[in-house]
Amino acid sequence: MASTPKPPPEDFADVANDWDLERLYENLARAKKEWASHARVGLTPTEKLHLRGLLCGCSPAEIAEQISITPSGLKATLCKGLYRYVEILTGREPNTLSNWRDVIEWLDAAAYRIGPSARRCQDWDGAPDASVFYGRTGELATLEQWIVRDKCRLVAIWGMGGIGKTSLAARMAQQTKDKFEYIVWRSLRHAPPLNELVANLIRFLANRHETDVSRLMDYLRTHRCLVVFDEWQSVLRPGQPAGHYLDGYEEYGELLTQVGESSHQSCLLLASWEKPKEIAVLESPTLPVRSFPLEGLGQAAKEILREKGLSEQERWEELIRAYRGNPLALKIVAATIQDVFAGSVSEFLKKSLYLGDFEYLLYQHFKRLSELEKEIVAMLASRQPLSICQLREDMQLEGTTELLKALESLVRRSLIEKVKESSGTLYTVQPVVVKYVSNQSSRR
Repeated sequence: MASTPKPPPEDFADVANDWDLERLYENLARAKKEWASHARVGLTPTEKLHLRGLLCGCSPAEIAEQISITPSGLKATLCKGLYRYVEILTGREPNTLSNWRDVIEWLDAAAYRIGPSARRCQDWDGAPDASVFYGRTGELATLEQWIVRDKCRLVAIWGMGGIGKTSLAARMAQQTKDKFEYIVWRSLRHAPPLNELVANLIRFLANRHETDVSRLMDYLRTHRCLVVFDEWQSVLRPGQPAGHYLDGYEEYGELLTQVGESSHQSCLLLASWEKPKEIAVLESPTLPVRSFPLEGLGQAAKEILREKGLSEQERWEELIRAYRGNPLALKIVAATIQDVFAGSVSEFLKKSLYLGDFEYLLYQHFKRLSELEKEIVAMLASRQPLSICQLREDMQLEGTTELLKALESLVRRSLIEKVKESSGTLYTVQPVVVKYVSNQSSRR
C-alpha cells in the first residue's frame, strides 16, 4: 500500500508564535494599497502564505516545494508584490530588497517579531538612574495605561522644577522598555536646533544621515519607538506666556503637532516645567495625546527624610506639607536639618521657611515669567487666595483678557494653584513661592 504524502506544516502557521501576524497583515495591506491603489483590499490568502513561509526562514525555493509551484514563478510573484510592500512598510527605497532574508531582518528591525527573540535597541544618553525612586505607583500605572494599552502618541509630564518629572519619565521608560523596539532618551538642556536633533534620532534609528522631519515620522510609523525629550522648557522663550518658542525653534512646536496628529505606532514622552501649548490644544481623555501635571510626593516623601536620618517622625508630615512634597526641596532642607539642627525637625520648624539651594531653582522659574505674571504672583504672595475679580481690582486692571492669559500661563508653569470654592475659583501660590517673593523683596 502506497504511503500517504506528508502535508506541508499547516501553511507555516507556527510562525504566529514569533511574529505579530495580525498587525503585520494590517500594515502590509496599507503598504500594498500605496504600492498599487487599484489592488484588491488587504493581503490575499496566498500573499499571507508566502509571508509566513519567509518568516519561518524558508527560501522561495523551499516554499515553492512545499506548496507545489515553480520556484521561478514564486520569485516573480514576490518581486512584483510582497517585497515591494515590505520596502514601503519599513521605509526603504524602492527595489532595494534583494534577498529574501531581508524580509526577516527588516521586519525584525521594525518590531514585528514578538517574544524573547525580539530585537531591542536602546540609547539612554543622559538619562538618570531610575533605580532610586520614591512612590509614584499611581502615576506610573496611569502613564503605563496611556503609553502601552491606549497607545498614546504624545504624552507630557509637566510641573515645577524638582518635583520629579525626569525621574518619573526614566522609571516609566525602564518599566515599559520591553514593549518597544527602540528606546531613545534625549535631554534638550542645551536647546539643540531641531534639524540636529532629528538627524541624531534618524542616525540611531536607521543609521542614515537625514534631517527631514517627514523621514523621522516614517520611522515612527514603521518602528515601535519610545522617544523621551527631557527639559522641554529649554526650547521655550522666557519673558513670554507659557509655550512660546525661542526664535528659530518654532519647528519644535510643529513636530509636536505632527507627532500628535499623524498615525504611527510610537510614543513621544516629554518632561517639562511648562505644559506645551500644542498639547493643550490636542489633548483629550479619548484621544492619543495626554498630559500629566505632576504634584509632590505624599507619604512616599517620608522615605527621603528617613534616608537623611531625621528624628521626630511625628513632625514629618508638617514638613512635607510646607514644601508641598517637592522631592528636591525636601532633600535640600533635610540636609540642612541634619547639619545645622542635629536632625531635629521641631527645631527647624521654629524658624521661618528655609529655601537654601532651592531658591536658585525658583529664581530660574521667575526669570521665565512676563512682567504681568510676576505682578500676579507677587500679589498672591501677599494676599491669597484671590478670585479673578479681586486680582483685577487690586491690580487696577481695566479688562480681564490679559489677566486671563497670564493666569492660564502661570497654571501651565505650575506657579499658581486653583482652589474651588462655593463662590467660584480662587488662586493661590505655594509657601515656597511666598518665601521666595519675600526674600526678593527684602533684598531690594
